[in-house]
Amino acid sequence: MKSVITIVLAAGAGKRLGGPKALLAWPPATKGGVERPLALAHAEARLAAESARVLVVVRSSVFHALLAHVRPGVDLVAWTAPDDLGPAGSLAVAAPRIGDADAVIVTPVDVPPASAATVARLLARLEAGATSASSAPPLAVRPRHNGRGGHPVVLRAEALQRYLEADPPPLRDHLRALGDRCVDEEVDDPGVLHDLNVPVDVIRVLGGPPRFLA
Repeated sequence: MKSVITIVLAAGAGKRLGGPKALLAWPPATKGGVERPLALAHAEARLAAESARVLVVVRSSVFHALLAHVRPGVDLVAWTAPDDLGPAGSLAVAAPRIGDADAVIVTPVDVPPASAATVARLLARLEAGATSASSAPPLAVRPRHNGRGGHPVVLRAEALQRYLEADPPPLRDHLRALGDRCVDEEVDDPGVLHDLNVPVDVIRVLGGPPRFLA
């Protein structure tokens, strides 16, 4: 893909985790580095790999806390959608800002940042086009590991058109509505299945309880 951007859905309150998931302390990417908020760890991983820009959608209550960690290429987007829209509202806030991107990586914040190799495989499947002369090229690709679906999802920019309209659906429902133009790609990466919803999930991944950066 010529131009790829990422949308990080980081506007959740994190009530079950004990604090905002966007500010969950995440280990440094390299030896000698410093820990940073999980939302920015996602952004750094994507900027270091395939993305030209990263849009991080956050609530106003954590917006200023994240400003201190922002680097070039990262745009913080303030949550402005009704709470009952959930992540669909975050996508609706971000979709008008994708510019001329060819492909968009959509990831919830409450998963570990995906590896460059995994995302490259998903993008390659998206770019590969139709699997037969009678089928249309995919609009979205989801990762699967051992038969289970995970994150992130990669989409052609036109697949986000629905989020410029009224009453956008949850991403899962939207992918289902795409029918056979949403395809699954098996990946050798168990990390795509991890969720960081409650403290024990963080303990399993990081070896300690969740902490949050101000």
